[in-house]
Amino acid sequence: MRQLEVENELRDVVSRIIFQVELATSQGRTDINLALEDAFIPILKSVYNLAHLTNPNRKQKNFPGIDLGDDHDRVAFQVTSSTTLEKVKFTVRQFMDRAYYNTFDELFILMLAGKQSSYSQAS
Repeated sequence: MRQLEVENELRDVVSRIIFQVELATSQGRTDINLALEDAFIPILKSVYNLAHLTNPNRKQKNFPGIDLGDDHDRVAFQVTSSTTLEKVKFTVRQFMDRAYYNTFDELFILMLAGKQSSYSQAS
């Protein structure tokens, strides 16, 4: 029974985050995205067992291409409210152009909003 309660609570929290991000984004505000980068650190540390996950913006303001990284376990995250294919391609392009593959083996794109209804297969 406790499992069901946790799942329901998690669903409620995630749906509120998605709604708040979509609302803020429609108003042209991105401050919620920045706050959520740090808020997701303990969650992602626990879920992916990434003890050394940090926000590179703490060392270099507006760190390009990735928002969170664990260079020990070689995992990077881009946290975004954009769900477009162009954003995904841009993120991957930055990852490649900046040779982040020398530091990270995996790149996850964490989308803070509902996904698009469809994506082009050709792209």
